Amino acid sequence: MGNDLIDIKVASPPRTANAHTWVEMHLPNAKTLMRYCAWGMGRVVFSFGLFSLYGVTSALKLGITITQATETAVKKLLKVYDALPYAGVPMSQVIEASAVPVDEPLEIITDIIAAIEGKQVMIIGEMGTGKSTLAQYLAYTIGGAVKVYECEGTPTDWSGLEVIGRGEDWVAIDRGMTEDLDDLSNQMKIRNERGDAALASTERVIIVEEYPELVSKVGSSGEWLERHARRGRKARRFTILLSQYDRVAAWGLEGKSDLADAFYRIRLGKKAIAHAKSLKNEVLINWLKADQSHCLLDDQPLKLPPYREMKAAALRGGSTIAQPYYDNAIAPEKPPKNDLKTALGKDFEENCSDNDRVLWRLIQRLGGEKSDSAIVTEVLGFTGKRYGEGAALLERLRKQFGGSTK
Repeated sequence: MGNDLIDIKVASPPRTANAHTWVEMHLPNAKTLMRYCAWGMGRVVFSFGLFSLYGVTSALKLGITITQATETAVKKLLKVYDALPYAGVPMSQVIEASAVPVDEPLEIITDIIAAIEGKQVMIIGEMGTGKSTLAQYLAYTIGGAVKVYECEGTPTDWSGLEVIGRGEDWVAIDRGMTEDLDDLSNQMKIRNERGDAALASTERVIIVEEYPELVSKVGSSGEWLERHARRGRKARRFTILLSQYDRVAAWGLEGKSDLADAFYRIRLGKKAIAHAKSLKNEVLINWLKADQSHCLLDDQPLKLPPYREMKAAALRGGSTIAQPYYDNAIAPEKPPKNDLKTALGKDFEENCSDNDRVLWRLIQRLGGEKSDSAIVTEVLGFTGKRYGEGAALLERLRKQFGGSTK
């Protein structure tokens, strides 16, 4: 058994190190040193690249800031440069000139007849603005028999037309408006049975002077206004209401926007300017002040025909259009008088233009006791810079017809 013993070696316990114990340290070999050096170089490269990117970004931001500041400064400088007198031209080469800029609306209505198609009309303006002349011009241009309601007119007003209500005859006006309502019903009945073609040549124009005064004094005026507003144009009945008032309440239309929409409002003179001021449109205000023929159709600028043209149309229409009311005791129909006087005979008159004959007749009727300047400005309608043109026209007409206006 002695031969079967196993030799077992027991490990000796570790020695405890102390201050006097040496620890064996091995220096890195060349391969390890190379690996550390490569890592350090990569770190330096990446750090340098990132630093470079930061530098470029900062430089670009600074460049953008400088560029924007420069752009702003150049724009301000350009404004100052553009404001330099004479655009850089030496003063010795500049001819001084002054001008008044005319700011005119872009869309000015010039064809009033086409513009009021399909609606009735209110003409609003203070005394002396030509409401009656414009009303007659519209009536005769549109065509048809003309009737006038006028409570305070003189015998010379509305010459050649049937006038109802003079002397504040409210009963006569009420009776006339009742007849208008029956006539309107008859027109609508014919239209419904036989169509629009059956109403051809039955046109009638009704002019009402100072309609707001009728609102409280004529019982049928409210129904008259409502029915003519809704169906008048369909029945070939065109109404023209005149007034100095521009308030809805005065017309009896307060709370009746649908009836108000059936009317175009033509504002003249100061009424037009006041309405333009309510629109806060300085360009429109200046345009209205520039000429007496400038007015408003609702909110749009409207240029009327020359005054003499409208007056001539009224004169020609009043003399040639036969009125259907022959039994009118207030203003019986009279054959038109020919006030045209000429020393050159009928043959010469036939060779003259129709326009010249109308103008001469207008001068003969309205300019009998007026001075030449009054004829030029009031009758022919030439004012301001056009006065010389009107004076030349008056002289030419005198030579053409050989007569005197006195």
